[in-house]
Amino acid sequence: MKHTHLFYSVGLFFIIGFLLSSCKNSEEIDVSNIKVNVNILRFDDSMMKLQNKEEIKSFLQKNVNFVHQFYQTSPQDTALINRIDLICHNADTKIFYEDTKKSFGDLADLKNQLEIAFKHIKFYYPDFKEPQIITTFTALDSELMVSDNLIVIPLETFLGPRAKYRPQYPTYLLQRFDKPYILPSILTLLSKKYNRIDPKDRSLMGDMVYYGKSYEFTRAMLPDVADSLVIAYGNTEMTKTWNSQDLVWAYFLENKLLYETNDRVKEKYLGDRPKVIEIGEDCPGRIGQWLGWRIVSRYRTENPSISLIDLMENANARDIFEKSKYKGQKED
Repeated sequence: MKHTHLFYSVGLFFIIGFLLSSCKNSEEIDVSNIKVNVNILRFDDSMMKLQNKEEIKSFLQKNVNFVHQFYQTSPQDTALINRIDLICHNADTKIFYEDTKKSFGDLADLKNQLEIAFKHIKFYYPDFKEPQIITTFTALDSELMVSDNLIVIPLETFLGPRAKYRPQYPTYLLQRFDKPYILPSILTLLSKKYNRIDPKDRSLMGDMVYYGKSYEFTRAMLPDVADSLVIAYGNTEMTKTWNSQDLVWAYFLENKLLYETNDRVKEKYLGDRPKVIEIGEDCPGRIGQWLGWRIVSRYRTENPSISLIDLMENANARDIFEKSKYKGQKED
């Protein structure tokens, strides 16, 4: 069954309702006395000042862990050395770098946002050790990299729609390559460490709940950030999707998708696409991820004694789904 008119326009009433609902489930916690150490290394500045290949090679050898994790190669890699040399000395990339540097300034805002996020993580997970933060400039060669001990942010990828050069992605993906998405992207990737799964569960439901938990984690660590930034949907997409979720849910049930295990089928509903046309012309890609977040959000609403830590430790997606009592309802 194909729902060609599943999504519909909404008015101010529904927009207000959505905005109010998006504020729920954020736990009020005090992190003012939690100490964190956020140290940002400006490799973008350091690398753009390198004068020749010998200096580049020496720099890379002094930062082996950075090279191994970010570039996934060795400091002796000739191709990498040549590429960095070109970036440092090409007239166009030098102008691009100056635009990037001017746009981001001294990174005081980014540092403050990271401190807030890390304080929240440490509130829930006292053993959390702050990763080293490195900013770099790669002339759009690389993307954000997040591991337990290292976060590398190629600043130029987050310059936003006014940038002269942008990452080579389809238009529908470019929205997330903007400054407001840096922190949500980092937190969602960091959530993997705490997000327990059942490796035997290959169902679409299992994947949906996994994504839902990752977004719920991100929202808890960034309580003042809009849900639209957490999941990288536009405000219009968020509002329409919220208001049409009963019809989306009906589609999933009618097509018996929840326990689907075929990867190609699952990708239609979890992967990046401009639209999930199987559901409707206005249905955004990754609708399964969004729906998984709704299930997780309802689970926490229906089970208020369940802490965020309990949620992340629960690897039983079916248990979360059943206890969420989610049936496409819009209220929380």
